Amino acid sequence: TRFDQIIIEASGVGDPWRIAEIALVEPSLRLNAVIVVADASRIARLLADPRVGDTVRGQFDRCNLILLNKVDLLDRATLHNARAELVALRPAVAIIETTEHTLPGLPDGLFKPASRFAATAPADHEGSFSRWAYRRDGVFDRDRLEAALGALPPQLLRLKGPCSVTERAHPQLLQMVGRDWVLTPVEPDSPNDNDILLVGIGTANLPPAATLDAILDAALIPPFTTTAELNRRAATSNI
Repeated sequence: TRFDQIIIEASGVGDPWRIAEIALVEPSLRLNAVIVVADASRIARLLADPRVGDTVRGQFDRCNLILLNKVDLLDRATLHNARAELVALRPAVAIIETTEHTLPGLPDGLFKPASRFAATAPADHEGSFSRWAYRRDGVFDRDRLEAALGALPPQLLRLKGPCSVTERAHPQLLQMVGRDWVLTPVEPDSPNDNDILLVGIGTANLPPAATLDAILDAALIPPFTTTAELNRRAATSNI
């Protein structure tokens, strides 16, 4: 199947240029643009963060356009500061302000197709981050979940996945970035064999999985089933 356009969304800690380089070495593809979405309410803080600041700045290094998102949630002074940080970082790149649900039309000629050249050697991006998976059959207590998320260490940068929560009739998608998190209904057709399956990304010094598991386990309503037991059941069913 041939597609007219391919749009690739990088992870929150990914390097979009490294992904975009695929289009520079694949003869059938042409790279049109690298677009970075910046959270206007957090970008100044993230750029100054000694743990992730270098990674965040690197995400803007080769972009063609910056979308400054969530501008409707900020006062004029905070928005001005966020824009100033990005202008200082990439003075020649266009910045378009947007909100969660709207995106203005992009002007013609904004992007120039990238020339083809050999991709650079891959950086050890994976070595800079740790991953953590939390899998349970169970239900979170809503109030205890809020407390548990607040107790997670700052080395955890992102957390995302489906879960079951009291006071919610249907499974929810938990999305957490930094200290900010939100629950939204899971799409009806989304596959989910377990009640809870969360995937986290953190810095290289992220605490052990057992420590993180214990924090979220405190938010579960007994009884619940652990990852080890779920894996044992899966192995038994495959025999």
